Amino acid sequence: MPSPRPVVRAARPVPARHGSQFEALRIGGQIFGAEADPWLNLDHFRMAGPTFPPHPHAGFSAVTYILPESPGAMANRDSRGDRSLIGPGAIHWTAAGSGIVHEEIPAVEGTVTEGFQIFIRQPVAQEGLPPDIAHVESAAVPVLPLPGGSARVIAGGDAPFATPSPLTMLDVTLAEGARFDWAPPAGQSSLALYLFEGALAIDGLAEPVTAPAIVVFAPGDGALGLTVTDGTARLLVMAGVPLAAPSVSNGPFVLSSPAAIEAAVSRYRSGAMGNLPPDWG
Repeated sequence: MPSPRPVVRAARPVPARHGSQFEALRIGGQIFGAEADPWLNLDHFRMAGPTFPPHPHAGFSAVTYILPESPGAMANRDSRGDRSLIGPGAIHWTAAGSGIVHEEIPAVEGTVTEGFQIFIRQPVAQEGLPPDIAHVESAAVPVLPLPGGSARVIAGGDAPFATPSPLTMLDVTLAEGARFDWAPPAGQSSLALYLFEGALAIDGLAEPVTAPAIVVFAPGDGALGLTVTDGTARLLVMAGVPLAAPSVSNGPFVLSSPAAIEAAVSRYRSGAMGNLPPDWG
């Protein structure tokens, strides 16, 4: 096992609210930083009703993972004609590429749906590609046994779909006192974890980490080593190959240049990304 990976930062996610039916703990680009490339944003959300109208994305993947314990499910629609129910434990991966319009709302209004929406930069070479969708039902998500727990493989490893760039995401559950040692696959030098339940002692970090917290590690080939110090721990582990790509953001578009942003805005306004009238409100 490689030596422990140094920690660059440990921080709290930022509370966010939109209207009366959506709240989230948000980890944005300023918290992830360049060390967590290609991760852009993570919302740990609780949503009870329609909040966001149909909206476009281009240049990155919008990944929805509904926690297995979520009371509710999410209904997804997009401008390619996809209609999917994202139930507890399921994954819906929208690689937006050149652009897509989508909408996600709770399947049953008033029932709280809890999960993660994660934005991950796509390689520049994929900016001109059509959008690509992967949907994985909960029963098809691989589960790895661990000493004192288990890990659901959201992406990478034995996951039943290929990601736009090499990366790994694990939903890890560990009992109090359990030890977790993990070396990311070769080349996946970016490493971060989001602790959303429990407390951890992380190798190389003097102070314990309590939920909710994001921990970003220095890029390199060191391993992740930790011990659960209080109660059951739940954490999302994220590792990937850094893209080191130029990045320009404008609202729902993250692309490689101002010209690419202008082209995406033009495609959206012209209807080239498709149209998706709202079905609520």
